Amino acid sequence: MSFQKITEKLLSSMREEIKKEENLYIITNDIIHPIVTRVIEQLYGYFIGFGLIMAFMVLSIVVILLLNLKICYFK
Repeated sequence: MSFQKITEKLLSSMREEIKKEENLYIITNDIIHPIVTRVIEQLYGYFIGFGLIMAFMVLSIVVILLLNLKICYFK
């Protein structure tokens, strides 16, 4: 047997095993969920910081527009 055929059979066998419900449950709850939770915990501060910066920018734009309206129409 060639290495390619062995690899192909191994990968197709792994695919079938991963599709089984009990294995999918283990992969999801024991591997993927903890990794995603850890990443979100690490990035949580950056999400808050980005949200605060965006809110400040929107507020600044509104204030600038209001000041420009005041200068243009209420001399």
